[in-house]
Amino acid sequence: MRFKENLGLLTRYGTILALILLFLCFSLFIPGFVDPENLMNILRQIALLLIIAEGFTMVLIVGELDLSFANVASLASVLVAGLIIRDVPYGWSILITLLVGAGFGLLNGFFITRIGISSLITTLSTGIIASGLVYLYTKGVSFYGNMPEGFLYLGRGTILGIPFLVLIMLFVLVAAHILVTKTVVGTYMQATGGNPLAAYLSGVPIAFYKLLGMVICGVSAAFTGILLTARLGAANPEGAAGFLMEGFAIVLLGQTVFTLGKSTPIGTFVGALIIGILNNGLTLLGAQYYVQDIVKGIIMILSVVIASLYSKREGK
Repeated sequence: MRFKENLGLLTRYGTILALILLFLCFSLFIPGFVDPENLMNILRQIALLLIIAEGFTMVLIVGELDLSFANVASLASVLVAGLIIRDVPYGWSILITLLVGAGFGLLNGFFITRIGISSLITTLSTGIIASGLVYLYTKGVSFYGNMPEGFLYLGRGTILGIPFLVLIMLFVLVAAHILVTKTVVGTYMQATGGNPLAAYLSGVPIAFYKLLGMVICGVSAAFTGILLTARLGAANPEGAAGFLMEGFAIVLLGQTVFTLGKSTPIGTFVGALIIGILNNGLTLLGAQYYVQDIVKGIIMILSVVIASLYSKREGK
């Protein structure tokens, strides 16, 4: 009995323990790793990734999948840059871009809930459409130009020494956590993803909440694309392509935090911290970029294996 209890605790808190051990190892063996400037740099590096991954987390919570979010983010990045360069006020440019992201979410949700096409096929298709629109809009070239300081502040500004981008990330994290754990909407979203039939029989409009999850993901992707352009002061057609695999990595890793196989905003944040610390630590050690990719791939596999073994043990 004692062994099973210890195994349960290790299963529940193992990922947190791994995060702490990883942090301690890098702190001991990498000079300058624990410098406040470097630690803040880690948070800055994961900010965009976490924002887009929180949207993806909402899709998983309602029991669906989204393969289009990185392409939508790339489209949003070039769209907002193009509008601003063409002298559209940046407030309107941001609003238009967010509406485009919401539109992709609505389109995905419509085909999934009304037509009955699987989310895998639907979002793979709309992701290809978004990628095509990127090249139609940009003709394959990057957008550069003078952008308003107010817009650039979103990605480059600081408040009391804290990057504004980090503050936005923390706001998104807290908002997502409150939505999922403290509201009726979040309860219904979890019920929709956890047991759709039981939720439907209980009167939960599961189609609406699946649609809502897709829309949140689309808006999150568009917001990430906007912030990416604000951070770089430019946009290119493949600007957000790397978010797809890393987004999957941190969300899958987050599914091993506290409750195995269940996506949560806090779990996704822990996953982002692990990936961020790994990337930063390996870079400081001088590791090649492909080493980081290999490590992240191994982490993704282990995350799925751990969750799968736990589900089998629990008879799920």
